[in-house]
Amino acid sequence: MLSGGGARGAYEVGVLRYLCENVKEIPLFDIITGTSVGAINGAYMASTAERPRAAGRLMARMWATLTLDEFYKFGWTQVRMLPRVLFGKSLPKLTHGAAVGGLLDSSCVEEIVRDKIRWRGITDNLYRGVLDAVSCSATELATGINTVFVQTASGRLPRPWPRDAGQTVVLTALAAAHTLASAALPLLFPAVRVGDQLYVDGSMRQNTPVTPALRLGASRLLVVSLRHEEEIPAATRRKRETAREVFPNAMFMLGKMFNALMLDKLEADLHRIRRTNQMIAAGSRLFGPDYPSRIAAEMAGDKKARPYIPVEVVQVRPSQDLGKMAYDCIRRTKLHHYEGVMARWLRRLVLSAQEAAKSDLASYVLFDPEYITQLIELGYEDAARQRDELKSLFE
Repeated sequence: MLSGGGARGAYEVGVLRYLCENVKEIPLFDIITGTSVGAINGAYMASTAERPRAAGRLMARMWATLTLDEFYKFGWTQVRMLPRVLFGKSLPKLTHGAAVGGLLDSSCVEEIVRDKIRWRGITDNLYRGVLDAVSCSATELATGINTVFVQTASGRLPRPWPRDAGQTVVLTALAAAHTLASAALPLLFPAVRVGDQLYVDGSMRQNTPVTPALRLGASRLLVVSLRHEEEIPAATRRKRETAREVFPNAMFMLGKMFNALMLDKLEADLHRIRRTNQMIAAGSRLFGPDYPSRIAAEMAGDKKARPYIPVEVVQVRPSQDLGKMAYDCIRRTKLHHYEGVMARWLRRLVLSAQEAAKSDLASYVLFDPEYITQLIELGYEDAARQRDELKSLFE
């Protein structure tokens, strides 16, 4: 399960590379779900699932070649497009996979998704039984509905998908358009047409694709988190926060908004899984081993309803603050080797900040080889520290 987080997605690559090189089980994963940058990483893993060792190495190499000036292109073409982006004038007729809007040129992302991912490989791996299912999530622009695009080995869903308000599922062969739509951060990158609708970043409504994984049949989850949890008591943390004045400037607030949008939902999802596991265990102790089947049948009104089952979760999370790592990288290099608008803005943002805590936003947008390599290495090392947990999960 791979969530979104912009440049922080390089941490996912490090975790995946460790697994590809050190877990001998083939296949590594039965189900891969992703959103935003996690959808790109997930699609790459799904397309190369038959040769994981090479996949981890090649994916890390692909990420390490990204640069700020290539990733964030803004020139006269984008200036001329501003009226259309801001006011929606003269919307062109679009075909499937076409993109429209966005302040930045998305050609770098499109090249990675269209050319670096072997899309036929996903279908081949599903057909061979290397994978059971792959999914990515995007947000329908007109309605705000979260759409989960799913491709399965059987060509159908393993069980009926519950009708949730604000969510729909589409069974389809995944292609570049679906992944680009999932990663189309609103305003910055253009919306992508899939079928007859425009879609944007899946993190708007579902950044943490836990629910699709469970509905596709997963009972064991590997969750890669992109947020560092400070190892200090809650009371001490509150005392520090009240003692320190933080001026809520726009960049500081935008960084916190990204945290809330892309990271906080994961903790809520995992909390619900833990509570459900506790409920199943307590009910089985009180009412007998058939409790999960009885409660599921009662709630669904169907004696053949799938019983509730405990879900085993292993979560790998950063052992360091990724915002501070971005802050230190920009302070050290000053990004002098770049000439683009994004580099100048980041340089001004970070060099004027008095503390690393205000650099959360930089950690999402800093597509720089040095920073990316640091995140990949950190993900690899953090996964290695949880070797026993991961070994148990896969065995």
